[in-house]
Amino acid sequence: MFPSKETCDIRGRIVMITGAANGIGLNVAKKIKAKGGIPVCVDIASDSLEGLSRELGEGSLVAACDVTDAQGMEQMVTRAVERFGGLDVVVANAGIERIDPVWVMPARDFERVLEVNIFGVYRTIRPALPHIMKRKGHIVAVSSVSALVPWPLSTAYGASKAFVASFMRSLRMELTGTGATAGAVYFGNIDTNMMKEASARPVVNEILARSPSFGLGVKPKTPEHAADR
Repeated sequence: MFPSKETCDIRGRIVMITGAANGIGLNVAKKIKAKGGIPVCVDIASDSLEGLSRELGEGSLVAACDVTDAQGMEQMVTRAVERFGGLDVVVANAGIERIDPVWVMPARDFERVLEVNIFGVYRTIRPALPHIMKRKGHIVAVSSVSALVPWPLSTAYGASKAFVASFMRSLRMELTGTGATAGAVYFGNIDTNMMKEASARPVVNEILARSPSFGLGVKPKTPEHAADR
């Protein structure tokens, strides 16, 4: 049985993290390594991903893969299992955002958000499920308060995160009795590169200022804070 929150020891646990080259995913990967876990880090190819590979060094696996690539993600899971003997935790963190009204945003941008944030989460979790169930592990996907609080100019993002929330609630119920567990986290304003790019738009800052205090209008938290949670 995977340990409860009160007794959880990550030492020796194999943890796959998507979107691991920056922001929340990067900090999760570093914390897993620091606590004796085995991070399996996935992101699109970049200098940041190469830097993470050098920083984590031995006892980890860092590889480039687009989470929307179903075959690639299957191969990523297989590589992790063959190298380390299993998979204990999946952190489906990879996600993107585009800012504009629906009638202004190019269809390819709107659909890319859905592709990454919906199918990317599914294609991360689906091939990992048999291994997580075998080791009675845990799956967590990053949703957002945008799944609960409508955020104009970010319709695709909010809709995609609502999918993540519903998907994980249902998956948690389906796993009942297997010993494996699943859940979602609902972050608000986290000071990541994605949020920096969004808040470069004056209208976004205006929306943030007018948002409910329990939602997007709270003071930004650091990626380190999010990773701790």
